[in-house]
Amino acid sequence: MGINVPGPTMTLAELNAMPAAAFTAALAPVFENAPWVAAGIVAKRPFVTLSALHRAMMALIGTQSTDAQTAFLRGHPRLAPETLRNGTTVESTAEQTAAGIGTLDDAKLTTLSRLNAAYDAKFGFPFILAVRRASLPTLLATFERRLAAGLEAERAEALTEIAAISWMRLLDRVEPAPTGSLSTHVLDTVRAAPAVGLGVELWRVDGEATCLESFVTDDNGASSRELLSEGRLRAGTYEWRYDTPTYFAAIGYPTQARSFLGKVSVTFSVWNPEEHFHVPLLLTPGSYTTYRGS
Repeated sequence: MGINVPGPTMTLAELNAMPAAAFTAALAPVFENAPWVAAGIVAKRPFVTLSALHRAMMALIGTQSTDAQTAFLRGHPRLAPETLRNGTTVESTAEQTAAGIGTLDDAKLTTLSRLNAAYDAKFGFPFILAVRRASLPTLLATFERRLAAGLEAERAEALTEIAAISWMRLLDRVEPAPTGSLSTHVLDTVRAAPAVGLGVELWRVDGEATCLESFVTDDNGASSRELLSEGRLRAGTYEWRYDTPTYFAAIGYPTQARSFLGKVSVTFSVWNPEEHFHVPLLLTPGSYTTYRGS
């Protein structure tokens, strides 16, 4: 599942320098049927980062009255095959098509129709979900859960999903600031010391898997530099691959102990390529723990 887009067509500097009308036109598709969002932040330029631009847009939506926010939510299309048949925006068509909404079997179509009808009747605006990052089972499970919410909580969650949708659409159009990077650090918790000399590879695993970097950990159990810096980091799915069997062999763990895990892989998503993503690994021959570090 995924959407093939040609990549950003402008830089932040170019966007900041556009006449007001051109700025609004360039960003109008970021929010569904709501060009007023882009128009409302023209005067706040220049934006130093894409994150700052997006925050300004979401803040403007947050200042609207409840009635205005409800009207904004109602401007979004229903997630349903009939939406694709009847026609909607280019962006929503691509997103729903990639999610498989146009090719549902009879059972799933019946379930989705039931959920849509119940949701519309309860909340008075369509169910909104960032379907680029949701499989069909995730969509249906989320739908069922959110039907039990109260009106105010559901309006807030719908706006949170719109923030995700608009962020991805913004990344389709504008180059992010070159501030992001990746790093990792590995601690051998049996020895209570950095895992020195551990072979590590960094892979991009969206579509065809591609190895981007490889290195051996230094005396701190880390890479000696930040990776994919200077604008090379992009939103997507990545994977650290750690050659733990070779490391365990080098420090003397017996075959049976060192072979349990095999090569450890940690898959993670980069949502905002303007941020730094640090992935620590706490390692033993029988287990490992990972998390997003700072």
